[in-house]
Amino acid sequence: MQRHRGIEVRVVSTFEDFMELCREWNDLLALSDTDRVFLRHEWFAAWWRAFGAGKDIFVIIVESDDGICAIAPLMRCHGSFRGVPVRSVEFISNNDSPACGFILRRNHEYAAGDIMSFLMDGALEWDMLFLRNMVHSDAVSSEIMKALDSAGRRYIVRPGLSSPYLTMDKDWDEYFKGLSSKSRKTIRNVCNRIRRLGDVEVRECGDVEGFDDMVPVSEMGWKYREGKSFVNRPDRLRFFRLLSDTAASKGWLSIWYVYMNGDPIAYEYHLKYKGMDTALLSEFNSDYGRFSPGTYLDYEIIKSLFANGIREYDMCGVLDEYKKKWTDSVRDYKNLMVFNDTLYSRFLYFIEDKPVRLIRRFRDKV
Repeated sequence: MQRHRGIEVRVVSTFEDFMELCREWNDLLALSDTDRVFLRHEWFAAWWRAFGAGKDIFVIIVESDDGICAIAPLMRCHGSFRGVPVRSVEFISNNDSPACGFILRRNHEYAAGDIMSFLMDGALEWDMLFLRNMVHSDAVSSEIMKALDSAGRRYIVRPGLSSPYLTMDKDWDEYFKGLSSKSRKTIRNVCNRIRRLGDVEVRECGDVEGFDDMVPVSEMGWKYREGKSFVNRPDRLRFFRLLSDTAASKGWLSIWYVYMNGDPIAYEYHLKYKGMDTALLSEFNSDYGRFSPGTYLDYEIIKSLFANGIREYDMCGVLDEYKKKWTDSVRDYKNLMVFNDTLYSRFLYFIEDKPVRLIRRFRDKV
């Protein structure tokens, strides 16, 4: 497929070469419209060390006359899709990643089309391209779709995460008064109940030593009992340890705790980066569950963020019930599945698309 003139595309396929990209990667990110902590080179380096086993780095670099203008943080995987084997190209991400996307120098949205064109040229080497929770703007998405339509590839776009966020564009008092009366009453009741239990203290920790108190809290929580805590999986535990080491050295790390009579009973794990606060983990000791220590901690955290110049609080994940007390704003991400032009990939497209079409027809008739 044809790419823009003056554009060169190359692939980084070894971890050593990937690590050498750190400065150029972060310089490009700073010139993009998606400068988020989860797109920093350090994030992907920690991710790969923790989760990269059995996968191959497949980072695409797009260069123009004035240097690197786009990076696609991709990997090759061999796994399964709907119960059948599949060779896929995916973002370097998983459920611990708030979102992901191509890193594009501002006003170089066209480079997203060059990335897709390059992938289509080498399409015999994969069955399916799966890009989850894309952070791309409408302009970038348009370039991606134009490249796919030009190549004649089958693709499916589905909703991804709808992640709640809070913009700090007013002061705390005005914001809190703007919450529903029901939410304000619930929050006040939670604060009063938990303060009557004993000596309650909220602390923010920005060094790696603060990570150690997270584990015993998690081991007393419902997520741990159900195998859903980050502590249950060695790779997730390794990722957050590695991320904490880097984040602490960069001044990003922000771990919040509720201590009851000197013992930690709840925590939230955040990263602060360029005026944005991103919440990645939260757990609490189930013995205190009926007192809602998480809500109490949210109250103290959000109040502090307003007071300390944070522009946006990204609560990440989905709009759970407990998050609705604080915001109704969500950032909608998209999932893109692209299928190669082979008989096997057409089969994959059929088993993904056909049942959905049948369900929609049935629903419309009902």
